[in-house]
Formats: sequence, C-alpha cells, structure tokens
Amino acid sequence: MNTLEQLRAQWTTPCPTLTAVREQYFPHIRSDRRFRELIQKGVIDLPLKKLHNSAKAQHVIYLHHLADYLDAQAQHSA
Repeated sequence: MNTLEQLRAQWTTPCPTLTAVREQYFPHIRSDRRFRELIQKGVIDLPLKKLHNSAKAQHVIYLHHLADYLDAQAQHSA
C-alpha cells in the first residue's frame, strides 16, 4: 500500500482542512496561522487551496499533495 492509499484510508475526504493536517502531521506547530506562514515561505512544501473563492473559506490540502510531501520527507531522511 503506498502513501496515498494509506491517506485515503485514514481520511474521509480527499482534501482535509489545514487544521486537520496540522494537528495530525505537524503537532509541534501550534497555530494554523504559523503553519500557513511556513507553507507560504516554502519551508513546508505543501500547496494550499480553497474550495471556493470566499474570504471565509477554509484552506485545504489535497491528499495527493500531502502524500508527495510525506514521501519526499521520507526520502530526505533516509
């Protein structure tokens, strides 16, 4: 089972919220604001998306992007 398949088994949505991803995979980052900053600066290589153009729409991260990031981190640490 590859990383993307494991993520699909874990999550009930193809695009979990920024908060959910932060809490699961980045618990050392205490706020969504800081997590967003690190992503926007390129420290964490994950693309942020919104499901619609509303200013209040939550940021989401698509599972295939998260899988690519996790695989890259595994390669980097090996």
